[in-house]
Amino acid sequence: MSRTIEAIMRHMAPAASRATHQSKRVEKLEKEITVKKRRYVWAESRFVRTMLPFHSNVRVGYNGTEVDGKSVLDLMTLAPPEGTKVWIRIQGPDAANAMHAVDQLVQSRSDDV
Repeated sequence: MSRTIEAIMRHMAPAASRATHQSKRVEKLEKEITVKKRRYVWAESRFVRTMLPFHSNVRVGYNGTEVDGKSVLDLMTLAPPEGTKVWIRIQGPDAANAMHAVDQLVQSRSDDV
């Protein structure tokens, strides 16, 4: 192999591995929220529509049960009563942005969540 090709390969490898490490960065965030009003299908569908654009895995839990936060049917089966706490766990490359979207949803729809 010529020295030129070896030099090019040597310089290309670190850049590619750095990009790979950055793209594989995984964040894991968890938050607890209180259900202020019994949620029905409209609140669940708003939550799912908010979470669908994100690549992160979204899980919602209550009373020992954990469901997919991107599934309206799963959220409906959770059915937490008014005044209880549910937790939201978001894990993935855009977890911080997804959790920020949850915060905005809770603040803007405080009468439903």
